[in-house]
Amino acid sequence: MPHSEREYLRLNADDDILNITGYADVWSVRGGDPITFHVSTNRPEYRAEIVELLGGMTDPKATDLPVREVGAACDGTYPGSIQHTDIGSYAELPLPSDWLRDNAFSVQLRFLPTAPHGDHAQVLVHSGLSARDGHLTLGIGTDGRLALHLRGADSAETTLVAPVELTRDRWFFVHADYDRAARRARLLVVQESGWQRRNQESVVEATLDADLSRAEVTGTFLAAKPVTIGDWHGLDDHFNGKIENPRFWGRALGTDEIAAARARRAVEPAALVADYDLGADFATALARDVSGHDRHGTLHQGPQRGVTSSRWDGTRHDFTVAPEHYAAVHFHDDDLTDAAWEPSLRWTVPEDLPAGAYALRLRAGDELDYLPFFVRRPAGTHSDVLFLVPSFTYLAYANERLFQSGLQEDFMVHEMELAPQDHFITGHDEVGKSLYDTHNDGSGVAYSSRLRPVLNLRPHYHNWLSGHVRHLAADLYLLGWLQSLGAEHSVDIALDEDLHREGTELLSRYNVVVTGSHPEYWTRPMMDALAGYLGDGGRLMYLGGNGFYWVTSAFADRPHVIEVRRGNSGTRCWDSPPGELVHSASFDHGGLWRFNGYVPQQFVGVGMAAQGWGRAVPYHRLPDSFDERAAFVFAGIDPDEPIGDFGYVLGGAAGDEVDRYGPDLGTPDHALRLATSAQLDDRYQITQEELLMTAPGQGGTENELVRADLTYFEVDGGGAVFSVGSICWAGSLAWNGYDNNVARISRNVLDRFAGKDAPR
Repeated sequence: MPHSEREYLRLNADDDILNITGYADVWSVRGGDPITFHVSTNRPEYRAEIVELLGGMTDPKATDLPVREVGAACDGTYPGSIQHTDIGSYAELPLPSDWLRDNAFSVQLRFLPTAPHGDHAQVLVHSGLSARDGHLTLGIGTDGRLALHLRGADSAETTLVAPVELTRDRWFFVHADYDRAARRARLLVVQESGWQRRNQESVVEATLDADLSRAEVTGTFLAAKPVTIGDWHGLDDHFNGKIENPRFWGRALGTDEIAAARARRAVEPAALVADYDLGADFATALARDVSGHDRHGTLHQGPQRGVTSSRWDGTRHDFTVAPEHYAAVHFHDDDLTDAAWEPSLRWTVPEDLPAGAYALRLRAGDELDYLPFFVRRPAGTHSDVLFLVPSFTYLAYANERLFQSGLQEDFMVHEMELAPQDHFITGHDEVGKSLYDTHNDGSGVAYSSRLRPVLNLRPHYHNWLSGHVRHLAADLYLLGWLQSLGAEHSVDIALDEDLHREGTELLSRYNVVVTGSHPEYWTRPMMDALAGYLGDGGRLMYLGGNGFYWVTSAFADRPHVIEVRRGNSGTRCWDSPPGELVHSASFDHGGLWRFNGYVPQQFVGVGMAAQGWGRAVPYHRLPDSFDERAAFVFAGIDPDEPIGDFGYVLGGAAGDEVDRYGPDLGTPDHALRLATSAQLDDRYQITQEELLMTAPGQGGTENELVRADLTYFEVDGGGAVFSVGSICWAGSLAWNGYDNNVARISRNVLDRFAGKDAPR
């Protein structure tokens, strides 16, 4: 059964783990902006209501949320329908509709299969012809052999199968042609990389008299073929692997011409229909035609660019320096950058709607889901405080399914329990994967998009890793705290994507910026903007852990998509292949910011030290906390009082992923190390980048670097930074209705940083 047909039938099931879900087309809006929601349900109808999210869940076993019903114009009951998602990347090439009418053609490309023995056929090139007019398909059969299938309007057809054994991660050159006058179809395949046990070159010919003169090419496709199932139209038989510089001619090339083309020498161009240079336009979805005919193609669903091609020899590691070494695109049958669901309802945000976290609450019978989004204050209005939503972190973790690997279980103090959303993710490939996962061919997922249901981005979701809340559901504790302060501080909201786009101009309007609990994924424009803001007198409250860690990029032409290349160091779930560390979106070198110009300790005083999901612990004050410069931080706090020996996440303020003070890594000399965590257990292990050699004794009870530190320092020009170095801080902040010493310290710093006399 075709891959897409399996998806189609699964989505039409009468019952599922979750029977209603969806997504918003944007996550950040202001009053007056439109927002569109896309909903899929197998129920006949559903109820939709806009609600404001007033805080996080305080019962780890419940999913009840404090919300305020907005009373929006879009509230109401809607008819249910099932939406369909066409996963898998491909390229659409606008070859002329008559390019086969002379009954002769040539197709040539190089390819590297990454799963040649898959459970479905894989298309390299499909002509897009209608069934009546016949078709041209070049692809890999389920037997792992390359085949050319031709069928004419007169039903004459043939299939040529090359005996060359296709092995994964090896480059192959292929030339296919047909010449009716010679009554010949031909398929040439040559292995061009890797050691060979036997001759890996073959030419297969067949006698064929097929009439293509009435052929009406409706679009030529790379890496997939179009299919229609019922009333659904999509793509099927997606290719896993790389394709390099496909070329098309309107005649059959001679033997010498084939050899010249393979050697990348010029071939008489008169019959050249299109020549696609995939070693250009790396930051776009454009497949550039360099034949002179401007038949530029489009890449769909985010195949990976900036990947090594057949000419890569290890002497260059940057496609901006040697683009000819990167003239390929890596396609995957599970790529997804736009679910492309039909709109279900639209709403224009009222001009006077307060800034905050909101959601479209969906109810279908007993089923419940929330589609979150955030509302910013109207442009030009003033606030003292900006809460910066770590939306790029949300995107990086979108639909993460690491629990399938079992690698994290030794780090956990609790027994792993999956939420319904986790079960749904594993049963529905059509919601896409996270930047922590690998594709079906084993390669790492480098792109993530918000134009799809993100099931673990839910305010009522309990994270499998900690057994509590994380990311959005944890950041609602921080937002709830800011809301609890009432009119004493005016608060605005912005998302990572807003900061990436607007830069320092956005931050300059606020006395203090407050981060979320896990601001891990930052782009260079964001880092530059924050550095400029602090240097100009701004104040930062870094109320999380594992922040400013991974180099991240966002696409200019697709702002809903981010990119991360894991590199070959740091605490990571997959390695970047050799030569593929440079981001296609920004041309930044991938990996950790620690190795790319913004060391977190130099930037905010602390940096990633350890991770684990044992019990969290409190902080204890250090001598620097009694320095007069820090007196305001600890106003109302006893000298020996444990800070955060309570909390809604792992039971304390220091835990999950933690950051340390590090003069060895550039923490400013004048920074104060105010407090440090009590000893974490051995479920907490030091990060990989801290080790030069493998060694025992790297757990919390054995290595003093496994800790969380509170720090404070001033920046020339009036700026200042307060950092807590723990993801769990937010869970302790919310304890007892925000009446505790973690909240007191946070309030002390906020009052000072946001005060009217705060230097700017």
